[in-house]
Amino acid sequence: MKICRTIALVSILTIFIACEENPTEMPIELNPLLTEDMVRDINLEPGMRIESLELNAGIIWNYSISVPEINDTEKVPLIIGLHWAGENEGEQYLRCLADPGFKKLDAIIFAPDAGEFYFWEESNYSLILTLVEYAKQHWPIDLNKIIISGYSNGGIATWFFGVNYPELFSAAVPMASYYDYNKKLKIPFYVIHGENDELFPLSETQDLVNSLKGKESDIQLHIIDGFSHYTACSYDRSLNFASDWLINEVWE
Repeated sequence: MKICRTIALVSILTIFIACEENPTEMPIELNPLLTEDMVRDINLEPGMRIESLELNAGIIWNYSISVPEINDTEKVPLIIGLHWAGENEGEQYLRCLADPGFKKLDAIIFAPDAGEFYFWEESNYSLILTLVEYAKQHWPIDLNKIIISGYSNGGIATWFFGVNYPELFSAAVPMASYYDYNKKLKIPFYVIHGENDELFPLSETQDLVNSLKGKESDIQLHIIDGFSHYTACSYDRSLNFASDWLINEVWE
């Protein structure tokens, strides 16, 4: 995986933009650039592929998607997977981390590219929210098993979505990230963090998790001994543990 240090350092600076006001829940407003027909017609044949949607106004939205074998009457989980810093990183994130990490869930994994923006900026988060709303209507997904997960910048965005749109997701799995928040969480969180993360010190994440536990939040911290911020593709085993948590504790 390639996460250059220059790009990654930007995430430290931008984290303050993502959570500076410690926001409360936000209303879901559909983005008119993405239509119901566009989402309904997304290819859900089994397999992993790189695709793009031509949105209204001629805007191209790139994404990667992994689809399991789905029986005619089956409903499967939906995972929104958010990549680390950089453009066009969704494919690598999906191939090396999200797909192998969440394999046992047999889920549809949708990994959009952030493009030139961050996932928590309106141009991106409104598209993701719109996609989920339309997918709930037209995709073979279990509405009680929709989760959000991401790494680094995508991890910050995972906090953003889990805090601001808890009605849309059953759980959140942020990795290698931090978020400034001090209220009780409304959905379960499984936080994954490397012991030697150079960008987001483990001690700060431990303090955050302990503080939220003190507010009776349903939150767990999984620490990976010896792991750096720059070994993201090796976090897939920790997503296996997160999958067990989802199956046995969140979705039981």
